[in-house]
Amino acid sequence: MVANRTRALDPIEGLTHLGFSEYEAKAYLALLRQSPITGYQLSKLSGVPRSMIYEVLGKLTARGAAMTLRAEGGIKYAPTPAEDFLDQLQREHDQLVATLKQDLSQINAASDLDYVWSIEGHGNVMAKAEEMIAQANNRICIALLPVTFQVLRPALEAAVARDVRVVVYTTGNLDLPGARVVASSMPERASVELKGLWLIMVIDGEEALIGELLTQNQARASWTGSPLFVFVAEHHLRTDLYLPRVLALLGDRALDIIQEEDQDLFAYAFESRLEH
Repeated sequence: MVANRTRALDPIEGLTHLGFSEYEAKAYLALLRQSPITGYQLSKLSGVPRSMIYEVLGKLTARGAAMTLRAEGGIKYAPTPAEDFLDQLQREHDQLVATLKQDLSQINAASDLDYVWSIEGHGNVMAKAEEMIAQANNRICIALLPVTFQVLRPALEAAVARDVRVVVYTTGNLDLPGARVVASSMPERASVELKGLWLIMVIDGEEALIGELLTQNQARASWTGSPLFVFVAEHHLRTDLYLPRVLALLGDRALDIIQEEDQDLFAYAFESRLEH
């Protein structure tokens, strides 16, 4: 495959790659060899059938590869010099590519918002998290357990050094100078359920990563740039860990405020409030 792409092309094959038909390529090369000439002469010189030669010349002139010259005895044809013609093709190609880059990047950006991508494997999840942290410009909100923090600490320290606002929600005291660390105790039942990789991260309010440990050697995560998904993840990070303190302040009134059918949703917060 590589050899076919890199081998030298003969002129006719090269012109067909640029969109010429075989007859157009043969006629243009014949004009480069001899001009100005009539259509009849060009047919004999190029091997293009006489029944096709004027249609081919019309396409070459429309493409800008040939010119018509009115002379005694009728119309003759001459080529646009190869260097000038190829330079024009190059400019048109570059302009088209630049336009497509802009147009297609906007299409991709819009379509990506609709997807949630799955990432498998502990190493891949951590690599994605480090990549996202490295690309952060404004703020990072991240919830994790201390064991996961040790893996991501260098990337988070580098983000702090870039003046990125880093807020870490965790279950213990972590040493990350320059960042805001929000430590919250966790009931033993929840701690057992979440041991290992527990990761929720939002970068610049634009993308979110949520990961979990399946076994000691297996992990999975979901990544998305969906605005709604990102909003929900960041809202969770910035409010959920405050619930135990809010419920502790409410005391027994919390049971009166929260509907009975919803109290199981706040079980973790109810257990945690006893510790505040």
